[in-house]
Order: sequence, then C-alpha cells, then structure tokens
Amino acid sequence: MTERHALGRLVSEVLHAIGRTAEPAEPLTYKLLGRLVAQARQLGVALEHYLIGPWHVGEAELAALGRSLAMKLPAVERGGFSLPVSDPADARDIVGFLNWCDAPEPQSS
Repeated sequence: MTERHALGRLVSEVLHAIGRTAEPAEPLTYKLLGRLVAQARQLGVALEHYLIGPWHVGEAELAALGRSLAMKLPAVERGGFSLPVSDPADARDIVGFLNWCDAPEPQSS
C-alpha cells in the first residue's frame, strides 16, 4: 500500500469518527482537512485534476425553523456519507484531496 493510499484510509477513519451530521463541519475538522489539503498542494498535487471520482461536491439542506428558512450548503459526499461545509471552494479542495488519496467511504456506525 502506498503512503498516499494509507493516508486515504486514515482520512476515512477521521471522517467516520466525525459521523453523519446535519451541521457544517466543526472548526477542528476544517483545520485538520485544511492542513492535509495544504500539505498535498505543497507536494505539488493539482487537486483540481481529481474532482471527478467517487468523492464529489453535493448539497446538504439544513432544516431551520420552517421550510422557508432552510439553508443549502455544499457538502463533500460519497455513497451514503455527507459532510456539509460552509464554502464551495473548500468543498472542491477536500473532494480533490479525498479522490487523490483514494479515501474509501467511511463505514456507517
């Protein structure tokens, strides 16, 4: 197993620990994923080349006090896993990173 694929498995475990949530990713999650994305870029990985793959940018709807107040956020998705994020550019970067390191879908609990 290459280091890249080992990283993918580790990231998948981190995402599994976060679990499915209806809220945007917590700041700590963003920091961790952001650092990993930045390190991949420092290695020269062009994440935009990995936007097509099993991980993709989707949309998560957050229920508020009634339908008229429902918000839609970008989400990082694969299979039944969805991680809402607050910024579309962050979602694309995370998707590119997860596809690059071939992160498997987190196992459901």
